[in-house]
Amino acid sequence: MLTFDKYITKLEKEIGKTFKNSKFNIDGWVFDDFARFQLNEHNEIIKLKITDTGLTDIPETVFEIESLEELSLESNNICILSEGIKKLTKLRFLNLAYNNFEVFPNEVLHCENLETLILTENKIKKLPCEIKDFESLLELNLSRNNFGLLPECIENYSRLSYLNLSQCGLSSLPENFKDLKNLQELDLSNNFFTEVPDEICELPILYRLYLSGNKISKIKDELFNISKLEFLNMGFNQISDIPASVGNLHQIRTLVLDYNHIKNLPDEIALLTTLRKLDLSGNQSEQFYPEIFGIINLQELNLIGNKIRKIPSRVGELQLLRVLLLMDNEISEISDELFNLQELIHLELGMNYISEIPEKINKLVHLETLSLSNNNLRVLPVEIADLQNLKDLDLSNNSLEFLPVFLLNLNLPINFDADEDGVLLQNNPIGYPPISVIKKGNKAIKKFFRKNN
Repeated sequence: MLTFDKYITKLEKEIGKTFKNSKFNIDGWVFDDFARFQLNEHNEIIKLKITDTGLTDIPETVFEIESLEELSLESNNICILSEGIKKLTKLRFLNLAYNNFEVFPNEVLHCENLETLILTENKIKKLPCEIKDFESLLELNLSRNNFGLLPECIENYSRLSYLNLSQCGLSSLPENFKDLKNLQELDLSNNFFTEVPDEICELPILYRLYLSGNKISKIKDELFNISKLEFLNMGFNQISDIPASVGNLHQIRTLVLDYNHIKNLPDEIALLTTLRKLDLSGNQSEQFYPEIFGIINLQELNLIGNKIRKIPSRVGELQLLRVLLLMDNEISEISDELFNLQELIHLELGMNYISEIPEKINKLVHLETLSLSNNNLRVLPVEIADLQNLKDLDLSNNSLEFLPVFLLNLNLPINFDADEDGVLLQNNPIGYPPISVIKKGNKAIKKFFRKNN
């Protein structure tokens, strides 16, 4: 390992850390007490991580590693990038997140093969126009920098396919932002937009868009005309109405609208035949949004944190549903039609007012996770033991006074610790068997029942 050791010795001296000879390897990475390395078949370093060490300058030895393809120096105190970076002609990935750069490090423009640049949470306020000559750069993460405004020369970034501008203090975009014609993924979350910027509606191949955590109250029809859009997150805004034009999202697979003020959906949402995941949590709706039942290919539905009182019988129409989240509502009873969802693997009904679980629960043969915590359960149906694929059953914070022996047939550990897996029973007034026995584990519980039955 001569090539490797040559640089290790120099880095040890420059960084001032004690290098341990006893290196260990995980998934191709070699670890020591201050850095991580990944080697190729020639013992050349191709990936290097030196994070959270308090570095104020990049060690010059790093620039001697001509084989380097990926360099991560996040969570240090670096504020200047040496022109030595241009020696790394093979560098494709550079992570300088969580440092102290006050200006954009123009030195990276010398890295002719750089494809990904991460500058999250520095102190950068302005972007350079010279980047127009940076033909290789495809992904740029500038999140958590206080730009306030983007420069008019943003069109020079037109080769980008990924751009992250979340939490950058933005309230508008320059007109020529629409010239980023190669942009496929854009993150504008946690800014100060009060409306959907017109400029993003003209990005022809955009397929992932994050607009969550803004102050948007109305969705423009033009947004739903982005024909390639597969993922849209508009959660944590002030939206109350979804326009009928939502039916134009012919390729949408994930639609996140959580924590808005949406009480109704347009009938056109049923046209979203490609939609697999829908999140309407935290909207304080009193109904189960009947329009959802027309989304025939839906696989995951999140309605946590609403005010739904009843699960309608039509829920059985969602035949492909695999995940149903109804925690923190006002549901008092479970309709039998729920158990027609044969593909369900994850069901959350915690934090409701349920006092009885129907015997038909055993029809959910593929169920792996079932949460019934924070309800009013005093007894359980014996049929729950038929759920042999169950891996987690949360019964915490109920009114169970005894441990049903049939729960042992699930072959899951009985626990009173929320951090554990299996059957969770904390905060129930269980008196039989004694909690002291239950905490000793399933063997002790079985022994107790054999002895006392």
